Amino acid sequence: MQIENVSTREKILAAATALIADKGFKETTTRDIAAASSVSEMSVFRHFGSKKAILLAIIQHYSFEYPIENGLKEQLTWELEHDILLLAKMQYEFNLKNEKAILIRFKESRKLVEYGIDVKENPTRLKNFLIEYFDEMCRRGKIIKEDNEKLAIHFMSFNFGLFCNKMMDVYGPITSVPKEEEIYFGAQCFARAIASA
Repeated sequence: MQIENVSTREKILAAATALIADKGFKETTTRDIAAASSVSEMSVFRHFGSKKAILLAIIQHYSFEYPIENGLKEQLTWELEHDILLLAKMQYEFNLKNEKAILIRFKESRKLVEYGIDVKENPTRLKNFLIEYFDEMCRRGKIIKEDNEKLAIHFMSFNFGLFCNKMMDVYGPITSVPKEEEIYFGAQCFARAIASA
């Protein structure tokens, strides 16, 4: 019985995520969500209680928790190009995996603020992790002394830009360069720009 409930809840959440990312929160009805998840509207309410609760569940489900605590730190070698590439791939792959939730965060930013949801919490954690990494690399003499918060923000913005370019591919790619090569090239340029002489 519990497995069925989890399965139904996940179906509803997946359908709601796709619909809200596509149509927006206001335009998506619980009837739409029920139809897309092949359940009754009553099941939607039994699992979530309200449309607001569905939106909150989507944000919690796609919590934007980068895998910092899940083994990423252990993969760092303190070799700049290796680590920057590792971090760039992690951010890009994470964003791809959570594409629909990211679209919802952009489309529904006012609604999320209205509901008191802090959408900055996990990106701020990534920024702080990067600052700590750059601080340590500076102590080790592997990068130039710089404002490490600016480095972290620039690094995150560059990688998010690659993800945004990928989302624009629905109109046709803007380059023939494979994403893997773009990520590698960007990470390599970034690492070389901040490496100590």
